[in-house]
Amino acid sequence: MQAIEAAPQQPQGAQVSMLAPIHQPANPLDLPAEVFRAGLDRRKANRGAMMEWIRSAMVEGVDYGVIQTKRGPSKPSLWKPGAEKICGMLGVTIHFPTLHDYEQAALHGVDIKHVIIRCEIHDAAGRVVADGVGARTISQDYGDLNKALKMAEKSAHIDAALRMAGLSEVFTQDLEDMKNTDLDTKTTTTKPAQPDAADESAAGGREPRLISGAQKKRLEARIGELGLDRERIKSWIGKAWGIEHFNELNQKQYARLDDKMDEWYDQMADEEEVTP
Repeated sequence: MQAIEAAPQQPQGAQVSMLAPIHQPANPLDLPAEVFRAGLDRRKANRGAMMEWIRSAMVEGVDYGVIQTKRGPSKPSLWKPGAEKICGMLGVTIHFPTLHDYEQAALHGVDIKHVIIRCEIHDAAGRVVADGVGARTISQDYGDLNKALKMAEKSAHIDAALRMAGLSEVFTQDLEDMKNTDLDTKTTTTKPAQPDAADESAAGGREPRLISGAQKKRLEARIGELGLDRERIKSWIGKAWGIEHFNELNQKQYARLDDKMDEWYDQMADEEEVTP
């Protein structure tokens, strides 16, 4: 019978070193000083490069915006195009793990009154590097669940992007989510109320008053925030009402245009979902 050759045995010390897990301190402050210092220096340099890129690549009125508040101009507010640009630059992807729950609830006829969406940002290896939350009540969007979900997704995405890149010192919350108490009394981020018919008749049947300067600024800000084409909107109001400039809109037209911009935004979002 042929003898079976025994496998060579490893020295005991070598065997232990192969099987023992590499120790990773639970607290970064427990790392060796030179390793910790090198990590800080690397992150400082990378953050400086990222801030330089943000200053050169982000476009006001497209990627972010500023609004007048009672205390003066606000900190720049990050918009969805800006959040997408940051995520694309860093090579990460966004995921909405809680969205499926609302899809199932809607399919089963559940009466949904509030929406809370979580956004996770994944790196190339699929690891979660940041997350954010966006909330919306259905009543804010006049019972339109589809729009409420999209707005909550947008807020969650922006929240996660700010957290991932540590940009809260540069940008504030999304313009649409700023509380009315923080805004100038002449500016609102809520849906403009249509003129009351009784008020118009009391005024002797006069044409509704024109929009204010603050309303025009809000309109310009929303166009950028929603990523709409300003010139196409101007063309639309020209065909619809025969006017050339936003400051010629009256209150009724302003409210109608606000509705149309929401519709156009939803159409754009739907097209993005079906584009391969």
